[in-house]
Amino acid sequence: MDNSYTKANRAQESSSSVVASCEIQNKHLKTDKSGVFHPGNHEAEMCYGGEADLHKHVTGCEKNPGHKDFIPLKDFNASCLPSRYHDDELMSETIKTLAALTVQVKTKFTSLERPEFYPDTQVPYPCYNDRGRHVMRLGTGRVESVYKYTEIDKTCHCAKCRVSATPSKLWGVVRVLTARHVVFDDSEARQTSCVLGFDDNKSPVVSLDGWEVDMGGADIERDWCRLIYVTCDLELLDELDKMWHRFNDLCREVRGEYGTFYVVDKLTVIVSHPHGCPKQVSVGQWTHRHERDDWTRYWYTTCTCPGSSGAPVYRLGYGGWWSYYHPHSGSNSEGNYSAEYLF
Repeated sequence: MDNSYTKANRAQESSSSVVASCEIQNKHLKTDKSGVFHPGNHEAEMCYGGEADLHKHVTGCEKNPGHKDFIPLKDFNASCLPSRYHDDELMSETIKTLAALTVQVKTKFTSLERPEFYPDTQVPYPCYNDRGRHVMRLGTGRVESVYKYTEIDKTCHCAKCRVSATPSKLWGVVRVLTARHVVFDDSEARQTSCVLGFDDNKSPVVSLDGWEVDMGGADIERDWCRLIYVTCDLELLDELDKMWHRFNDLCREVRGEYGTFYVVDKLTVIVSHPHGCPKQVSVGQWTHRHERDDWTRYWYTTCTCPGSSGAPVYRLGYGGWWSYYHPHSGSNSEGNYSAEYLF
């Protein structure tokens, strides 16, 4: 599929000039009078006609016609950020490293266990009417951690090893964080692939086999899900692990360099696969957040589209491992919003 996105404007003069003016088409309110969150529109891309639907979805998109506020990853550089970051490659390198950890999540089945409504609401839960059907659903996720097994009593259970008489004893798992409405449970996870490296239409990609939802790693109300993918490609595991550590180091550097600007800029960057397209970067600001104990949910002007569900939401200045852990969830009358996650 051809990439239909155009380049974003360069050399913005202030952080406000990169705020995307996303058109919100949803009637659900953010909260009721008691402050309880009400979900809006989810942003998984549904492909009832298979991947052939995607070009139609791009060209007919009603939320962001023309997609002018999305930047193809190959075109992203420091000048796409607010002016204070133009002369320092630290921020752009951080976003590009985040992009290297960003994956497309492709699901081919809808669980029979999906509920009719979100918990304690009458708001319909995504894909309830598709239960038991093999319908393609696309979202985005982010590599959260990597682990290698070398124990002699365990063998790899990727698709290749499951049919092999000599499955590999050297293998590992890649944990990916996405939105719960993209992948609901184990029955969906086992028919879900994780596509790495889809930077443009010519990029070589690697697809990992889904295995299960991490134990305790899913929350329907807060809308996040941690998936386990398996592979015996040790070189890939090492590369992802190195990238994960590099990103954490960069986050600490950014916090030390620009941490004082987070209150003013509220810079919020998302890397996603809108409409199943190659990676796109969108830049905006977070506008407000809802706090509940140690859990927070953010609203932001950063552009998203169907296919962006589960994408990592990077917020400047929050340093540490929580600065990028909020997956994108959906949109309502208050704007685009994240899943509810720690800090």
